[in-house]
Amino acid sequence: MSRPRLDAEQKKVSFSLAFSPNLIAALEKVRGAKSQSVFVEEWLRQQPQIAAELAAMNDPGFIPPIVRYEQLVERLLAFYSPRKEKLSTIARALLAVHKVIISEQNGVAQELEEQIYVAMEAFWLQERRKYGSGVARGESLEAARPAIKEYVHYYYHVLFLELARGDRKVLHQRLRSLVRGCETVYKEYLRNVSER
Repeated sequence: MSRPRLDAEQKKVSFSLAFSPNLIAALEKVRGAKSQSVFVEEWLRQQPQIAAELAAMNDPGFIPPIVRYEQLVERLLAFYSPRKEKLSTIARALLAVHKVIISEQNGVAQELEEQIYVAMEAFWLQERRKYGSGVARGESLEAARPAIKEYVHYYYHVLFLELARGDRKVLHQRLRSLVRGCETVYKEYLRNVSER
């Protein structure tokens, strides 16, 4: 499928938008302190027809951060149920992975993912000893392992390698946003469960 031909005036506008440093500077100024992803997510909410067109094109280019948080929390809830009265338990589950990634500077990708997996198993066992099966879900560690592996895989590949581009500094800078986003998703999950 070819693109429609542009007349001379459309070409001029198209060219000036594509290469205008002033446009880029203006967008950066309007964006302010917001991250690009948050800015684009808000903009797409205001312009649902553009979001719909991107979806119709099966465009994988932009996935809002909240979608990633929802997917991460969904994987976490498969083996771990944070205590309702303490949202900080979500942060602890996220930090268990975060600490391994940040502290292991020279690890091979597969070894690093395995270290994260071992840390999450230890986290699950610790939570099971402290709070029982209501928090650390599953009949046993053996039964919880596939869900733990899925959570670790998602965190490592999507959040660290894709979103933070494998940069530990970027991952660390986004930790607060990640924790807040996952806490928000979990609050929404609890609200939906209580309404049923």
